[in-house]
Amino acid sequence: MNNKLLKIIKLMFMLSLTLFILGGCNFNSTKKENSEITINFFNQKPEISAQYQKLAHLYHREHPNINIQITTAGQGGGAAALQAKFVSGEAPDIIMLGGLPEIGRYNNHLVDLKRLKVSKKIIPSLTNGGIYNGRMVGIPVDLEAYGWSYNKAIFAKAGIKASKIKNYTEFLNMVKVINAKRKKLGLNAVFGFDGGDTNSIASVSAQFTSLPYHNNLVKAFKSSSFSWKYGKQMKKYYDLIKKYSVQPILSIQYDPSVQNLFYNGKVAMIPQGNWIIPTLDGLQRGFVQKRLGMLPFFIKNDGTDRVMTGSSWYLGITKDHPKKEKASKNFINWLYSSPKAQKVIINEMRFVPATKNFNISRLPDNLSKDIYRVGTSKKAVVPIHKQYPNGFTNQALGPYMQRYFVNDISWNKLKREISIKYRQLREVQSEE
Repeated sequence: MNNKLLKIIKLMFMLSLTLFILGGCNFNSTKKENSEITINFFNQKPEISAQYQKLAHLYHREHPNINIQITTAGQGGGAAALQAKFVSGEAPDIIMLGGLPEIGRYNNHLVDLKRLKVSKKIIPSLTNGGIYNGRMVGIPVDLEAYGWSYNKAIFAKAGIKASKIKNYTEFLNMVKVINAKRKKLGLNAVFGFDGGDTNSIASVSAQFTSLPYHNNLVKAFKSSSFSWKYGKQMKKYYDLIKKYSVQPILSIQYDPSVQNLFYNGKVAMIPQGNWIIPTLDGLQRGFVQKRLGMLPFFIKNDGTDRVMTGSSWYLGITKDHPKKEKASKNFINWLYSSPKAQKVIINEMRFVPATKNFNISRLPDNLSKDIYRVGTSKKAVVPIHKQYPNGFTNQALGPYMQRYFVNDISWNKLKREISIKYRQLREVQSEE
């Protein structure tokens, strides 16, 4: 073999080796690239979008190959935006869903979460809010409380002790006392009800429609009729709101009622839940601990009434992208178990956990601790307004109640019209 041929062979060998190495690097690069997963999370609560972004960042730091992409749409447009995602073939991997009617819409897309680690830790009264056709397809986001949010400083100035109010008669007397002293207290009115917000009207209605179902959200969801069992109490409270709330009542929206009226001490009470905590403490640090209290609606009126506790939102995992199911499940388990995640959820989102046996000393304010105690007790009552038929709140309940506030419809006619619309919507949707 001459030297020229030897050089050619060596050159070909080196070239082959180089190509092999480069090919190996490219293979490893492709393998690494393929191992990266992007989970699309659809969030319907705009007020906590920044916190979810933070959680996504924290998770990525612990799991570099997993990216969590947060898409947020809410303020009444979340349901439509989510539906558009599915129609366009861009189904998210994790979706936030409100109530069984919305869960039912996507039931065929949702995986069963019964064996998910966190599912065994959920507060029992909240579990059936995520069960559809016998399958557990939703995990509650948090534990919420529904009742009368009141300003403790105003109550103190008026000489009122909230702990002494045990029934509707005492509640009514308290309202009259505050109203008589409203100028001295610097109030515009006793209540600051956001009558322009149909969602708030629906959450108030839940105080009167939930008890007949004994915490069975599935039964409430399947009910073909709107319950008027506690209709007399409902009328009393709505009449009270009509008389003692800031006017014109239909001009008041959610944000102004919380920020302009309640926070600024222009009203003593608003019928809202602990979801207003982040807003209030965002305006003034420590406001919630010093000034925010909650009273129940007195429905049974026998001394056993407590603020209602439940969950408005549930997390589901879609099966549209099978390769992402495991990663999505791991992320949800992390949200409910990681100390870092819980720190953000409790202290920044100000959520009350939906899990059993939580150490309440970790909660940042006394009201949240009280809510957890009530929500995990045997006396807990879960609100059912999220189980109303799709469209019922905006098409019937809200508009008819708004007409009642301005004396444009009688109570009896309101009852008839609401009952008819409820039955019609339930029948149509049960056939879908």
